[in-house]
Amino acid sequence: MTQTFEHYLVPWNYPLHNASVKLAPALAGGNSVVLKPSEESSLSALRLAELCEEAGLPRGVLHVLPGYGHVTGEALGRHPDIDAIGFTGSTEIGKRFLVYAGESNMKPVWLECGGKSPHIVFDDCADLDAAADAVISGVFTNAGQVCSAHSRLLLQDGIAEEFLTLLQKKIKQLIPGHPLNPDTNLGPIVSRSQFEQVIDYLTVGKHEANLLVGGDVGTAGEGSLFVMPTIFTEVEAKHRIFQEEIFGPVLTVTRFQKDMDSVALANNSCYGLAASLWTQRLSRAHRLCDLIQAGTITVNGVDAVSPQTTFGGMKQSGIGRDYGLAGMHKYMALKTRWIHY
Repeated sequence: MTQTFEHYLVPWNYPLHNASVKLAPALAGGNSVVLKPSEESSLSALRLAELCEEAGLPRGVLHVLPGYGHVTGEALGRHPDIDAIGFTGSTEIGKRFLVYAGESNMKPVWLECGGKSPHIVFDDCADLDAAADAVISGVFTNAGQVCSAHSRLLLQDGIAEEFLTLLQKKIKQLIPGHPLNPDTNLGPIVSRSQFEQVIDYLTVGKHEANLLVGGDVGTAGEGSLFVMPTIFTEVEAKHRIFQEEIFGPVLTVTRFQKDMDSVALANNSCYGLAASLWTQRLSRAHRLCDLIQAGTITVNGVDAVSPQTTFGGMKQSGIGRDYGLAGMHKYMALKTRWIHY
């Protein structure tokens, strides 16, 4: 294919991983790349570019261009010599890149955006302890600053009380600490502005629902941007904390009775990135996987990801897929050639 320039914007929560996921298939497809890291985490991208040059990548094939999104990101999004955009970040900013493309050269825009992933536990779950560990991991890893964070827990009535008691016991083991300490299991929020956004949602949640655990801030050493793991119960689908992506260590709990109630709750969202469910009935698992609107669904586990399979969302969680062959093909222009002789 003809060499083109691809433009990638990656967020601050997993900066090296996200950059690699975008760069590898694009470079393998024969493209030159402009990588714009988040202004919160630019150093890993710059170091990656140095390592690529040391490894023999020709100069000019990979460019790293730090800067603010509303300046550098927009300029690249509107640039007529950029042939495609790969973006991981919020839905709000992803929509802007669709506008930039529409107002410039109509470049394809591949988006991996926000999420509000449901975590469904049925009353036939064979291992509530494992399910509780998965719930903790699914929403409190990286202090909840994950696009696919399973921040909506849907519990079938039969096991709801027992499961919530188990969660409260396990959540006490999450103690804030220095991010570079290997024993730390609860890190800080990335910035003051993000911290204040999470605090605002805690205030909203205290008015909308019942605060079961947390709801306050913590400290670790000299660090102050810690939000303690929080669980709200009696959350309804109409509540903001059920609908809006918080991007912090906040879990909402909603009960249901029947299978289709869980499906209705899971799909009652503008997002569709991931979902998880716990059941011993294989027929139920297959049926719900068909009905739940999410790009990746894990049964009896949480947030399973593999480079061999695709990852991406439905609805306002994005367009296109990362990983697998699909992650490479979206950075390649298909061409049909007919020769008569």
